[in-house]
Amino acid sequence: MPTSLPDSCELAAIPPRDDPRDALIVKAGLPYTSLKSLPEGAVVGTSSVRRSAQLRRLYPHLRFANLRGNVETRLAKVDNSDSEYTCMVMSAAGLERVGLEHRISQYLGSKDGGILHAVGQGALGLEIRKGDRKMQELLGQLADQQSTLACLAERSLMRTLEGGCSAPIGVETEWISAGALSIHAIVVSLDGTKSVEDTIVSNVKTVEEATALGKELAARLVKAGAGEILNNINANRPPKN
Repeated sequence: MPTSLPDSCELAAIPPRDDPRDALIVKAGLPYTSLKSLPEGAVVGTSSVRRSAQLRRLYPHLRFANLRGNVETRLAKVDNSDSEYTCMVMSAAGLERVGLEHRISQYLGSKDGGILHAVGQGALGLEIRKGDRKMQELLGQLADQQSTLACLAERSLMRTLEGGCSAPIGVETEWISAGALSIHAIVVSLDGTKSVEDTIVSNVKTVEEATALGKELAARLVKAGAGEILNNINANRPPKN
């Protein structure tokens, strides 16, 4: 779902969020159990610039190779004995939804592996025609308040930074007490050599407060240099055909 919806559409509800973290999956038969245990030159499969940028920042001894396809296709490519892949990184929710959570070697977060997830990862956004009250009432029954407010704060951050799904922006939100939302975000250069990160905590009870929190954190990141990182990436991006 784009961070800015068409004028004719709106977000009706976000049900309870699945695990938003990324996960490390090691090739079957290899002994490694974490990012730290991977040897020099190990090849990580991922097609995400957010993941590869953060991994380059923390684990410069690793190599990266593009890996695409659905969950089963990617897993088969990694497990193939003739492939170059040592492991892959993808969303934990994607594995859990197809019953493959047993293949997860390590769940990744700021406190374990150091990788922040994508905006809205693990969440399902229900988009409807704007102003459709019947659908608003129907789908509103599925909404989870904490998941909704956390995701709206993340989306506001991304929208303010003008980053899309191809931008190296990681985020992590956590409810640390009743009504207090912590949002941690990082912007990383593609080669992992430059980064800006910050955390902000505030009481959030409404959509407006969630949106304002995301905007405030984005402004702090830009002031610290995130805008320059993103501008350099955009300036060097190949033109679209």
